[in-house]
Amino acid sequence: SVLGLTIPAAAAETFKSFKLKSLDGTARTLEDYQDKATLVAFFFPSCTYCNQAFPETVKVYDKYKDQGLTMVWINIVEEEEDQIQDWLVAHQYTVPVLVGASQQYLMRRYKVQMTPEHFLLNADGEILYKQRGYEAGYAEELEKNVKQALSLAP
Repeated sequence: SVLGLTIPAAAAETFKSFKLKSLDGTARTLEDYQDKATLVAFFFPSCTYCNQAFPETVKVYDKYKDQGLTMVWINIVEEEEDQIQDWLVAHQYTVPVLVGASQQYLMRRYKVQMTPEHFLLNADGEILYKQRGYEAGYAEELEKNVKQALSLAP
């Protein structure tokens, strides 16, 4: 199976902006989170693969957040919105989470096929790398792409 889908620069696709809500009800857009590189992940709290992937995702984020990497998670299962706060506390996650869109809308707009689905964007919001699902070794691939996005690696 393919770990990541690397998109040639010539065919760069721009990640569609959004207007969603933070857990405290504040309206947020993609631009609120953009820096040199932005990692957007679609998830829901009871997703087994999200719960396997996110500790590794957070390690990559923590390593590069001071060098221009931002991250935001978008909940895809509306029925689980009320579980998110407790889930974040239980895992000691401090990543911003956005809610307020239906699964159908998100799957159609962003072509989400499974969770977690990670999108790594550059400062212009172009998709540099997509990673669907979770399997062993995914964090190394993610980190390699993050380093490239931040111009920290050849």
